[in-house]
Amino acid sequence: MLGVCAAMTCMRATYNTQASQAMAMAAVDLMDLVEQRMKDMGEEERVEAEATFFMSDSGPWSFMIVRDDDEVIGFEFIETENSWRRPEVIEEYNAAADSDLEVLVVVPDEVLIEATKMIYQSGGVGITISSYHAMELSPRPLAS
Repeated sequence: MLGVCAAMTCMRATYNTQASQAMAMAAVDLMDLVEQRMKDMGEEERVEAEATFFMSDSGPWSFMIVRDDDEVIGFEFIETENSWRRPEVIEEYNAAADSDLEVLVVVPDEVLIEATKMIYQSGGVGITISSYHAMELSPRPLAS
């Protein structure tokens, strides 16, 4: 993969809802977190990802499809401070896990323990949970 698909040209971002004011009010720059994660993945030669951004009442979040040499190898959810609390989140994680591929959920450091309990108490089998810090992601506040 050529330098994260030639400086992020392989990243296809789709906005699924009107994210205007709510996206601007998010505590962290989700797009920046996704770019950091994709840059990290780009260090592996054939790995690339496609990110889709969503807006819920709980805040913005991203779903990524991870490919190695054009074969889907996993899915990643990058959550923000409250997005991991959306009512349908367990169904979304489990649907991804039903594919028998790797599923990674990345949450802010301060909610890791609470999110881990919630996911595993709700039957989150085959789901790996990590924090921004563990994934070496540096959350940056949005400029107002």
